[in-house]
Order: sequence, then structure tokens, then C-alpha cells
Amino acid sequence: MANMNVRTPRFYTDYINYFLSRGSTQDGNFDVQPTSVNGLSIIGLQNGTEAELFDMKPTNTVDFNTSADPDGHVIISLDLKASYKKSFIAILNHNLNTADGKIRISASNTEAHVQAADFGSATAITCTEVVNAGSISTNIITPATDGSTIVRFTESDLRYWGIQFEGNGGNEFSATDLYVGCILAGEYYEMPHAPDMAIKRSIIFDQVKVMESVGGQRFSNMSNIGRQAESGSISPFSTSIHAARIHGGRITYDMNFSYLNSTDVMPNEYDIYEIADDAVVEDVWNKTNGRHLPFIFSVDKDSEGNNAESEHIFARFGQDSLDMTQVANDMWNINMRIEEEF
Repeated sequence: MANMNVRTPRFYTDYINYFLSRGSTQDGNFDVQPTSVNGLSIIGLQNGTEAELFDMKPTNTVDFNTSADPDGHVIISLDLKASYKKSFIAILNHNLNTADGKIRISASNTEAHVQAADFGSATAITCTEVVNAGSISTNIITPATDGSTIVRFTESDLRYWGIQFEGNGGNEFSATDLYVGCILAGEYYEMPHAPDMAIKRSIIFDQVKVMESVGGQRFSNMSNIGRQAESGSISPFSTSIHAARIHGGRITYDMNFSYLNSTDVMPNEYDIYEIADDAVVEDVWNKTNGRHLPFIFSVDKDSEGNNAESEHIFARFGQDSLDMTQVANDMWNINMRIEEEF
């Protein structure tokens, strides 16, 4: 879709950081497997830490020494808790195309199944491309370019999830080491309908500081242009490696949603988090702890596949409260401010 036209938005909220914010530990729940299994080499981290792989800072990459072990495997295992619904995985700021790698996604209720190479005893998850999934064969994704990849799938409540990076060309990585910026996994939520027509979209250069001398001359300092683009690191949903060929500034959206059913806004019961429930508060506002955690935002749920990057941003709420106004019996209006993150 061209011109980033706003249709029905979709939110991709991350379970990993939601669980971390509610007291789960990273180590033992969200891990990089470090040892060989069944004679297949498992490649551990080379630079960076496990925690940095889930730190919601996509330009802060970790890398793996895949060039020294081209037919090895990198395995990420995630405990996404039983009963919780999962429907997407996103790999932000990777070089899988240059490293000649692909992604394998499987899940199981037995943790060991997603800690073993190739996930032979786990369930292969049938994936659908959202952004930069290139070619997909059931649960094996080969991104077409370096950058960011999102895949979605039918909701599943399997507890343990495995993401394996493996070589593509002859089942071997290239001579360039694999790097990854950030991994998100969770449930996406689609708004019941499009926002009101009076949408405000802004592009803010908020890192520009203009100062004035005693003589009235003005000068400015720009600490950064916004998105990052260079060989070796690309901000989410940019496709150029040249700083002169990316759009600067921070995209923001101010939008209102009118006449939402009360069941689409609030959970059925507020005394407990209901896993089976679907509502804005349940699946978006609660999962991000308000403006605490970033998420992936799409202005059009139907923009998927080739050239879908433009409709997606890595974002954070720009408001401290989710204000709800009742406008008819069991019908509510809400407003949102969504700001791009870097």
C-alpha cells in the first residue's frame, strides 16, 4: 500500500518484555542455547548478551560466529507461558540475507523440544508473511533482504517456542557473521474498525535544538536525525543502508476511535487478566504497561508482503492515560497518541 494510508490499525505487543516487567527473569526463560545437541553444532553468542537480544533496542545488536561454523545452528528458546495466545514473531534489525540464513519456528509444551537442533519433536508453526519474510515453507522463513521481519500465524497456546537461525545456501551460512537487534513474540491485536477521519500525523525533528546568541543570531544542534541506516545496522522498517536515503524525524499519530463496543475496550472482568479475552485494555494498553514498553504498530492490518515496511513503525504510546468516554449505551470513544521509537 502506498503513502502510508491509515486503514484499520494493528498492534504487535511483546510477551517477553511484558513478562519481564511483571517479575519473570530473563535467564532460564528467554535463552540462547550454547551447546551441541545430537551431533549438530549449536552456536552461542559471540558479542553481546542474551538480555540485549530482548532489550527493545533494535539498533543494539548481538552477533554469532556463524562464519566459523557455517553449518551450525543458533537456537533461541522462549517460555511464553501456558494458555497465553501467541500469533506473531518479529526479528528486528537482522542481516539474514547477507549472512545467507533462514529462520525456523516451532513450538511445544515440552521445553526440551525447542532446545534441540531442528526442533524435530516440536510442532512446526505454519507462518504467513507480514514484512520481509521472502519465501516461506511452512515454518522456515528466508528473508529477502536484511532489515526487519514479521511473521504471523494462527493463534496457539503452546508454551515453549523455538527460533532457529540456520544456513540457507547449501544449509550453510555465508562468511559474514549473523547479527540480530531484537526479538519480539506475542499476540497481535487489530482494532475493530478504522479511526475517525480527523487523524493527525506528524513528522517531528525533536532532536533539533535551536539557540540564539546575544546578538540575535540563531544556530542549531541536531543530536540525531531519527532512524539509523548504515552498513551493519538498520532501524526497524527502513530498507536503505545509506543515511542520505532514509526519512528523518519521528513519525507520530494522534487518532480517535469512536463507537467502540464496551467489550472491545475493557476486559469482561477487571479483577484478573483473562487470557482468552480480546480488548484494547487487555491486549494493548496492559501489555505495554501504558507507555512503558515499545511495540510494533501498523496503520493497515491488510498491508502485508512486498513493500509493507512503510505501514509499520516501532513505536511507543505518547500518553500516560487511556481516556475512555461513553457516548451511547455500552459504546465508547478512545484516543491514542503513538510515537515512533529508534
